[in-house]
Amino acid sequence: MIKSVALDLDGTLLNSKKEISNQNISILRELYKKGVEIFIVTGRSYSATKEILKKLELPIIVICYNGAKVIDTKNESILLEEPLSEDIVKVLIEISRKNNIHLNLYQDENWFVEDKKNWQTEYYKNNIGIDAVEKNFNNFTSLLMTKALFIDERCNLEKIEKEIKEKLRDIVHLTYSQERYLEILNKKVNKGKSLEKILQLKNLTLDTCVAFGDANNDKEMLEMVGYGVVMKNGEEDLKKDAKYLTDSNDNDGVYKFLVQKI
Repeated sequence: MIKSVALDLDGTLLNSKKEISNQNISILRELYKKGVEIFIVTGRSYSATKEILKKLELPIIVICYNGAKVIDTKNESILLEEPLSEDIVKVLIEISRKNNIHLNLYQDENWFVEDKKNWQTEYYKNNIGIDAVEKNFNNFTSLLMTKALFIDERCNLEKIEKEIKEKLRDIVHLTYSQERYLEILNKKVNKGKSLEKILQLKNLTLDTCVAFGDANNDKEMLEMVGYGVVMKNGEEDLKKDAKYLTDSNDNDGVYKFLVQKI
């Protein structure tokens, strides 16, 4: 019996237009009324989820920044936060400047960049729907960051990934949330670890949880739960190892799987 549902947003609950369908809204509301816990589990910042939460109209918990921060929307209290240390962020800034690779930093629900005019900032803004704050990274009072994100073509990101691993070894968690997004997080967090902690807080178990995802950053979460569901539009490696498959995000794959489980 399903007692909780964990949902990635981009490429999963949201369609290609970054919208949530009426069918997906209705099935989640129906499950919530039946006592099923609903969790949003996303790489987005909390501020970048608010328009979607308004559509859902459910007082749920949001696991954001790929697990680095967890917020209870009933009172906007922070249940969990594991930021990157200042020393790590300094190394990432050095790598960004040396290689001329665009870096995003996130602190106190603000998205910071050093250049608002490049294509990477516009690309991210169009995908997420929030505005960046332009700031010289040397001028932060504190460099504690919820997460860091490099945006570029995949071939360039793979070079950066190699350098990060050489310099920081195993003290950070690296994941691709989309083709052009390389995310850097505190080693203690990923979507799966944070979901497990919140399920324990709610006295729920992993085996009664269904989770939906489409990308590399969903991998740990999908492997841990009883029902790990990969979208038809998901990455091929993820689909190959999937416990369950469903239709694409543009064809209400979330709804089609859940309606069978009610």
